[in-house]
Amino acid sequence: MKYASLLLALLASLYAAAQATLPTDFDFATTPSTLPTGWSTNTTSSYSSGLLDNNGTTSRAGKLQSTGHFVMIEFFDDPGSVVYNIRSYGTNTFMGTFIVEESVNGTNWSTLHNFGNGDFNDSWTTFTETPNPASRFIRFNLSNKVSGTNVGLDDVSISAFTPMNEEINVVYNGANAPSGTAIQFASSVGTTLDVKLGVENLGTSGTLQIGAITFSGNAAGDYSVASAPSSIGPSSSDTVVVTFDPSATGNRYATINITNSDANEDPYILNLEGIGGSTSSEPSASPSSLSWIHQKTYRLTGSFSTSDAENYLVLFSKSPITAVPQDGTGYELGQGFGGAKVAHAGPGSQFEIRESVADEVFHIRVFGYNGTGQFANYRTGDPLIDSVQTPEATMENSNYYQGVDPLQSTFVQDLHGTINPHSVRFYSNYGPDMVPKFLARDTTNGQKVITGVYSSEQVVYDPPFGWPETGMNREHTLPASWMPSAGNQGTPEYQDFHHLFPTISTTNSQRSNHPLGEVVNVTNSYMEGKVGTDANGNTVYEPWDAQKGDAARAIMYMQTAYHNAGGGSSWGLNSLNSNGPNQDVDVLLQWHYNDLPSAFEHARNDFIDSLQKNRNPFVDSAHWVCYIDFETMSYKSSPDSACLAATMMTGPGQDTTIVPTDTTDSTIGIYTHSDTRDWRVFPNPASELLHIQSDVFQEFDYEIISMEGKSVKLGTSRASEQLSVADIEPGIYILRISAVAKAEPHFLRLVIQ
Repeated sequence: MKYASLLLALLASLYAAAQATLPTDFDFATTPSTLPTGWSTNTTSSYSSGLLDNNGTTSRAGKLQSTGHFVMIEFFDDPGSVVYNIRSYGTNTFMGTFIVEESVNGTNWSTLHNFGNGDFNDSWTTFTETPNPASRFIRFNLSNKVSGTNVGLDDVSISAFTPMNEEINVVYNGANAPSGTAIQFASSVGTTLDVKLGVENLGTSGTLQIGAITFSGNAAGDYSVASAPSSIGPSSSDTVVVTFDPSATGNRYATINITNSDANEDPYILNLEGIGGSTSSEPSASPSSLSWIHQKTYRLTGSFSTSDAENYLVLFSKSPITAVPQDGTGYELGQGFGGAKVAHAGPGSQFEIRESVADEVFHIRVFGYNGTGQFANYRTGDPLIDSVQTPEATMENSNYYQGVDPLQSTFVQDLHGTINPHSVRFYSNYGPDMVPKFLARDTTNGQKVITGVYSSEQVVYDPPFGWPETGMNREHTLPASWMPSAGNQGTPEYQDFHHLFPTISTTNSQRSNHPLGEVVNVTNSYMEGKVGTDANGNTVYEPWDAQKGDAARAIMYMQTAYHNAGGGSSWGLNSLNSNGPNQDVDVLLQWHYNDLPSAFEHARNDFIDSLQKNRNPFVDSAHWVCYIDFETMSYKSSPDSACLAATMMTGPGQDTTIVPTDTTDSTIGIYTHSDTRDWRVFPNPASELLHIQSDVFQEFDYEIISMEGKSVKLGTSRASEQLSVADIEPGIYILRISAVAKAEPHFLRLVIQ
């Protein structure tokens, strides 16, 4: 019989890497954000037009557009054939190098098919490969990108190898347990546990012979074979019952070797991680010697010396950490607890803090632990404790501004020559370049979170990131329609990352190409972004407060980078946006003063510098705006003293509210924005109860609003509220909190499940 499930003790579990079960296939119809188990990629892009799907309509296709872009499948069955479809996008015939590879271990790769110049064209072509049955990885790899040519990939499938001779497979707790992996279970000392292993013969003709079953390791004496078959017929299965009788508490590890007649899996080996009692043994020593592989404003990657622990828990916070993990509790990447956040949980000694900003101190604690989940046992008495301060700046070129002097009459021209030209990154590359490498932060359930900058909305997604799937867009802060080159999407100004930001598509539509301004009469809004008329009756868009200074500096950068003082294109505000009201320079300057460059913005400037090899000078030297007349892009020899007073005291680390460290105790561990210093809302998603707490405001109103604008629950509270949401239909809502002592309401995206 086949083992769909096995009856096991309550404290039994299987843990192994996520691998595909063959056969497996994917047609990219739902884009890479929903890849099947075992599939991975480092590109977020896809084509809207691919092969026909099962319904006979045009589906999407995968898109490999940069050197090193790949799609990889990891599986634990013997593979049969690999079938895939490819075509050239951008050129009639493919240019570059595209390789289909296989690997036994994911490290050493062999080539199944090497495609070079002209080997396929711009029509879909089907190819079939026959990998080594021992391979466990297939990778489609654009190893050499030639400008103008991309690879479309669609309808990829890997079949299972159908053996004629006997082929062993072991199933534990309803899941395949490949040879070499570990299974984990527990039983009290003095109480035996039957561990049942389903043994399958996947062969279609040969009989699988089962020979001696032996145990090795320090706790081998705690294991014995209660029963086992001597043979298993073709396409059949039987059970090996192992008795676990722990002689002591803690780790009682051993290895089982099942001798059999499978030609390439004899013996079949499983690591038996039995536990006497309820948790693993505590490690005898803690990790030590923390060092930093990358210490930049935008990237912190650390490493430590391991101890005898099987796993390690790394916590970080902007405050000294007092949080202590609890035995029998599993923690995951991105989880917040006790005022800290998890940067790593599992084996290995390397971790990354994905919320690095300029000139900031991060506190670190590293605990060693054995076991996983309910079996975890942490060494808490002497964790590795350290801290690190990020640099004020990590410029690609420390002499970048040499020769630029705001006291010289040539200042505007000199600044223009310094920041432009630069390396052009394609608009379509903004997602794969900026999101996974800088903008995305960790949260629980293997997900990431990114901020929509106009509205402050936090978008949680399953990697890899996709624009349509998250309801987001890349916003040109200086609208493309204002540009002298309007209509030409191939220009450097259209591609420039310094004025591109991730926005919610709703807010992107509301902003349209309206000037930025202070809205007096609101005509439409979404969370903390709104469109309406200003005091002069002009239609303007007003973003979230924390984005105002960033947006102003992005526009002023674009003007300076692309204004041609020699008589070419004019980027002065008096010349831009001829189809509507001009952008008010006083608004931009006021926003610049009120929201000076934050630690996050300094880190963003450094990261874009690493890509484009140029910088936004008004982030580095905020007072330089005082020497430029942005209406005409001319030099101001006598800047306003108030402007200088407002901007001279700028530097990294002044304001980090746009992307604070996510260390709340909620389910997904996300701070929304600076108002969360005043509010705590958890859990989110919520299913039964929602807690709204404030240490600042004694009285507040709350309202839960549907995405259609309907009020579904409201009330008034003092200090805190425990709100039942069990009667609310599952879905996405907006939570509005209005404090009596605060003029502006606080908005939060709320998920009811």
